[in-house]
Amino acid sequence: MIHENFPEAVTIAEDVSGMPGLCVPLALGGVGFDYRLAMAIPDMWIKLLKEKKDDEWDMSNICWILTNRRHGEKTIAYAESHDQAYVNIFISFLHCFLVLTVTGWLETNHFSCGSVIKSSILTCRHSPTLPPSLSAVLPSTK
Repeated sequence: MIHENFPEAVTIAEDVSGMPGLCVPLALGGVGFDYRLAMAIPDMWIKLLKEKKDDEWDMSNICWILTNRRHGEKTIAYAESHDQAYVNIFISFLHCFLVLTVTGWLETNHFSCGSVIKSSILTCRHSPTLPPSLSAVLPSTK
């Protein structure tokens, strides 16, 4: 239906099931999407970064995940999805809020919400308990 009304449109399926025929044209009995997201790739990177040291990475498994596709099926590989990016930002905010709550900062300082968030980012940037991966994603406060 999309391609009938908008022939220039590009459709991308976000599917974790690996459903065959998802990117096969309707005329051939498929669902008709142009591309599918390679959803195993970002999950693999997150798992490796969280659970393994660099020298423990299984290169053959990485190669398998990066290349395991159906022949002729157009696939989009990506490093992090919108859901994962949101979760990482939310975790960063929760960590910052916890640091501020535990240190009593929120009880002794009364600022606008924007100031609290900016200050929480400053506090978290210097927090010894903040994982380096989270510190790297905190926005600049300049």
